[in-house]
Amino acid sequence: MVRGRSPEAIPLLGFTGTVVESLVVSLLGRELHDVKPKPFSVTPFFVGGRPAVDKAMVAPGDLLEFCVSFARKELAEDFVVKIAQGYTLFGKRVVVEELEFYDVFSQPTPQTGCFKLEFLTPLRFAVKPLYKRKRAIFDFLPHPLSVFKSAVKHGRELGLLRLGAPFLRWVHTYVALTDFGCPGRCIITVRLPNGGIARGFVGWALYRAFGKRRLADMWKTLRFAEAFNIGSGRGMGLGVVRATPLECPS
Repeated sequence: MVRGRSPEAIPLLGFTGTVVESLVVSLLGRELHDVKPKPFSVTPFFVGGRPAVDKAMVAPGDLLEFCVSFARKELAEDFVVKIAQGYTLFGKRVVVEELEFYDVFSQPTPQTGCFKLEFLTPLRFAVKPLYKRKRAIFDFLPHPLSVFKSAVKHGRELGLLRLGAPFLRWVHTYVALTDFGCPGRCIITVRLPNGGIARGFVGWALYRAFGKRRLADMWKTLRFAEAFNIGSGRGMGLGVVRATPLECPS
């Protein structure tokens, strides 16, 4: 987590995840932009504790926050050294006040099978075509298998997860979506700086695992998802998710 303040007002327009992505690339090297799989993921800027996904005004002295997760330790260490010196956002200088840097897999593993996911930025899953088509189609619903399959696939690509089909079969069999909701509209549209748009689900969902054998793997995958986002566009800050363990009802 990077926290800082600017002595000047900064207007933020459109989805700011791509702005954070560009900031990381500018600090660590343009070659990172085209690396596949991309070895980092970002969140948008947070202003007043809320993600800046459309329009926001950062008043002088307001706290400005964002997160970056790296698949390689040396990249994370290089980024920490460079971002600590501050950065420029739309021509305004931001002074970094605090840096929080940790290994997500070092966090304690909850023992419960119930949890809440909060989708803080638009969530979307690309639907693979069975026939030729001209445009992409996305699924916006946070089905358990979609959530875990996205995280497992990306984790394997980055070499951070070794889970595979047996774990996903367990998820399909035992993990249920028990409720979901939205603070307003469930599907929102955000404007990207390049003129494009992105649509996705923003809200919350409750889940319960009715099997216990792979709870540790479940929580390891959720910790990865919190760090690297899920779904399509995760690298630029779509699919930012927060996982909270809950006590299962009797």
